[in-house]
Amino acid sequence: MPYVASRHNSLIAHVVTVVFGLIALIILLHLAFVLLEANPGNPLVNAIGDMANWFSWLFRDMFTIDDPKVRAVVNYGLAALVYLLIGGAIAGAGRRWRSH
Repeated sequence: MPYVASRHNSLIAHVVTVVFGLIALIILLHLAFVLLEANPGNPLVNAIGDMANWFSWLFRDMFTIDDPKVRAVVNYGLAALVYLLIGGAIAGAGRRWRSH
């Protein structure tokens, strides 16, 4: 029975890692679109921007820097970093719990 429980914990840790990694990827894609001045009227650019804005709502206006590109790098980059750190911490805790 412990083998089954540990297998599920490992699966949950992998799912958490993938989900938080995908969120960070969406935010970083939006950041790349901003830096490369992608057409905001493009449906893909617009959809990625909407998702990135939704996921990073706490960070979007954290720092008010005059240069919009630098502001995007700082605010969205911080959001992506936080998602990666939280996902890694949750997955790491799940893996450590599995080993006990």
